[in-house]
Order: sequence, then structure tokens, then C-alpha cells
Amino acid sequence: MLLDYVDFVSGAMTVAFAYAMFKGNDVELELVEEDEDTEDFTGRHVTISCQGCRKLKKHREIEPDLYQCTKCKRLVDLR
Repeated sequence: MLLDYVDFVSGAMTVAFAYAMFKGNDVELELVEEDEDTEDFTGRHVTISCQGCRKLKKHREIEPDLYQCTKCKRLVDLR
């Protein structure tokens, strides 16, 4: 008798787990608007070390191999 309840509960938990794994994910993508202070060359962003911030920061490519820190606006020339 007790074993029947254990089987029922474990089956219900298995079904609930399978449902949670395979149900459709409703993920909405959020569009991030760029600052329009500078014209984007390619719109490419890279994470490199900034000498002004002294940390790894995102940099925006404004010309080929010329990047600008998105925080302090310091230029990094990799030409």
C-alpha cells in the first residue's frame, strides 16, 4: 500500500520535471540603444584593458583598429 503512494508521487514528480524541461521558453530579447556621440564604423564591441579606467571595459570600434572606451571615451589605437 505504501509502495503505491511512493510510485505515484515519484511518477508525478517525473512528469512535472519533464514538463518543466520541455515547455516552450518565452524569452524576449531586449534591444539596447547605442549612444549617438560617435559614428560606429562596424558597431563592433570588444572588451580590452582601458588605460584610463585601469580595468577591462567595453570599447567601440570607431575606425578600423581604433577603439573608444564606452565609459571614459579614451581612444585605443591598435594599428
